[in-house]
Amino acid sequence: MVASAAKQPEDQRRDAPLTLYARVLGISWLQVAEPLRFAHTPRSIVRAGGRLRVEHGRTHGARLLARLLGLPRASDASDARLIVTSVADGERWLRTFDDRPFDSRQYQTGESQLAERIGLLEFRFRLAAAGGSLLFRQVGAAIVLGPVRLRLPAACAPIVDAREDPAGARQIRIYVRVTLPLLGPVLTYGGTVDYEYTPA
Repeated sequence: MVASAAKQPEDQRRDAPLTLYARVLGISWLQVAEPLRFAHTPRSIVRAGGRLRVEHGRTHGARLLARLLGLPRASDASDARLIVTSVADGERWLRTFDDRPFDSRQYQTGESQLAERIGLLEFRFRLAAAGGSLLFRQVGAAIVLGPVRLRLPAACAPIVDAREDPAGARQIRIYVRVTLPLLGPVLTYGGTVDYEYTPA
């Protein structure tokens, strides 16, 4: 169900600036389902929450790495919370899995790609819309130290596979898997979250 223009977040009105995701997707933004467009709103605070299944890799090395990096703990029903806030160059994503934070910053690169920065790691994605869903296709990973960006070779770069699917008027089904060469999957999480919009 599409909300009326009077009730839509400001970024979805014809005279409003484009969202970060709309700029990256270009004309494909119109193919993204309304619940996903609602979730990626600029000049606002977007909150989401739900119970997600969190899994670590099956190998000893993958599980050890997950503990060393402080990744979300494995759980069949982790209490996941998300707050997305617009910042000058993009969006700040504040995630919490139970009591464990997992934060990042997202912004557009010069190549019309979406970049996500987690600590010193930067991932770059090409976004694609398919059947109303949003697909994140990783095109690179790097270590960033101030103005220096060191691209990681494919043989050792983490690989992120992610997608968002509409699941209701204000619900999104998410899936994220992080894999490392040689170790295999390190972290996988997914489930349905409910979103709400709060004007800034």
